[in-house]
Amino acid sequence: MKYIVIIIFVINLSTLFAKGVSAGTVIQNSATLSFSVKEETFSIESNVEKSVVAQLMDTKVSWMDTRAVLVSQGEREKVLTYRVINNGNGKDRYNLLVDELDYKSAFALQRKKVYLDTNDNFRFDSSDRESKTVTLEADKEQLVFVVSGIDKKLLASSGSQNFVNLKAVSQVGGSGERGTVHKGKGVDGVDAVDGFSGGMSEDEGSYKLIVANVILKKNVTINPEGLISVILTVTVEGEGSVNDVNIVDEIPFETIYVNGSLSLDTQALSDRDDNDAGVYKGEHKKVKAQVLVSLDELDVSSYHTITYNLMMKVEEKV
Repeated sequence: MKYIVIIIFVINLSTLFAKGVSAGTVIQNSATLSFSVKEETFSIESNVEKSVVAQLMDTKVSWMDTRAVLVSQGEREKVLTYRVINNGNGKDRYNLLVDELDYKSAFALQRKKVYLDTNDNFRFDSSDRESKTVTLEADKEQLVFVVSGIDKKLLASSGSQNFVNLKAVSQVGGSGERGTVHKGKGVDGVDAVDGFSGGMSEDEGSYKLIVANVILKKNVTINPEGLISVILTVTVEGEGSVNDVNIVDEIPFETIYVNGSLSLDTQALSDRDDNDAGVYKGEHKKVKAQVLVSLDELDVSSYHTITYNLMMKVEEKV
C-alpha cells in the first residue's frame, strides 16, 4: 500500500509590534514536520517566513516636583520639572506642548517656555537649551523644564494655584488611539504603531501663589499730664516675605514731637537721618512733621513695635 502525504504550511506572520525588540529587526521563522510511513521516518521543512518588527510608539510624561512650586507676584523665572520617557522600541521625536489650564487657574502666567536639561544636572540653569521638541532613543528619558513668569498685578489670594500641562506627542504617529498603524513611517521605513499611550502622553504640574499681608495698627493714649503716647504695630501674615517696608506717620499740627522718644522694639532710635531705622522730620511750611521708620525685608510672622511721644501745643497768651 502506498501512502501519499500532502502537507501545506501556511504561516501568516503579519508585521510584528514588539516593545522589547528594536524596530526594523528581521525575524525569520520556519517549521519542521516529521512523520512515519510503516517503519520509515520522514521530515519536511516549511518555507522560511520573514517578518520585520514595526516601530512601537509609546511615551510617558511625569511631573517630577514633589509639591506645588511656590511663587510670588512679579517673579520672572519659576520652574516646573517634568520627565519624558521613550518607552517604545525605536528612536522617536516628540513635540512638547505647554497648556495653561485656565479652567483651574486663579492667576495668570507669562512667557511660558520649555527647556531641556542639556547638561543632565537635574536643575534649570543658563546652559539649558530652549526647545519645543525632544529626540529620544528607545528606553531613554529627558528632563524637561517649563519656565514661567508670574504677573506683577494679581488679585488672587494666597494659596491660589495655577496648573500647567506638558504634552509630548510623537512626530511619527501620536494619534492618541492605541493600535493605530502608520504605514512606512517608522525607523528605516518600517511600519509604526501607536502603543499603549497612543504615541502621546501628558501630565500637569502646579504653581502655588504665596502672598504676605502686612498689617499696620495704631494706638494713641493721653495721660493726665497731656503726654501723648503713639504705638504702631507691624505684623506680617500669610506666606512668604515682603521687602522695602517703610512706615510714615504724620504729626498733627496741634501737637509737638518729643525729641528722643522714638524707639523700635524698645530700642531707642535717633531722630537724625543716620544709619538706624528711624528719623524725625520737622514741620516745613505747610507740610506736617513726620516720623519715618524703615524695616527693609520682613518674613511671615514678623512683629515689630514702634513708639514715640507727642505733647499738645500750648497757645501763647497775649
